[in-house]
This record gives sequence, C-alpha cells and structure tokens, in this order.
Amino acid sequence: MVQNITKSRFLDLNCTNSQEILNNVKKYINKFDCPNLKLDLSKLNVLDATKVMVISSAYHYSKYPKGKIQCRVQSDSIKNLVTNFAAINLEVID
Repeated sequence: MVQNITKSRFLDLNCTNSQEILNNVKKYINKFDCPNLKLDLSKLNVLDATKVMVISSAYHYSKYPKGKIQCRVQSDSIKNLVTNFAAINLEVID
C-alpha cells in the first residue's frame, strides 16, 4: 500500500517487492497530480531498484513529458547502471 509522502517529500512505498512497488507507483501517478515525483527506493537491491526506476520513468513520462522523477537509492552502483538508459526525466540521488 502506498503511504503518504514523508516529511522529506519522498514517496515511501513501504515494501521490497518490485512488482508491487511498480503497481503502487502507477496507481499513484494515475490518482494524483505529480509532475515532479520523488521515490525512496533505498530499501531495494540494485536490480530491483533499477527495474522500478526505468519502468516508472517511462510510465511517468507518458503522462508528464516535462516532469521529473527523483529516486533515492542505496548505492552509487545504481546511479552508474541507470545512466546507460535514455531516461531524460530520471534523476538518481543518494
């Protein structure tokens, strides 16, 4: 279940199943006006975080072509991996 945005303004999805997170992100994007979205994926491993970021980026872009997604991750290796994808609306922070 999607929780409210925390004080740091990151959407805390409160689970570690990447498919469940993707479903929750899609629901959130459809339900709320969120051209600038912040996701906290710091609890996910490298592959799951990358999967969620890239698919969420594509889904978000289809609704908000000028929007941005900021993703909080646990390591720089995720940053390095995601920079190879052409996701112009995606920013990775740690």
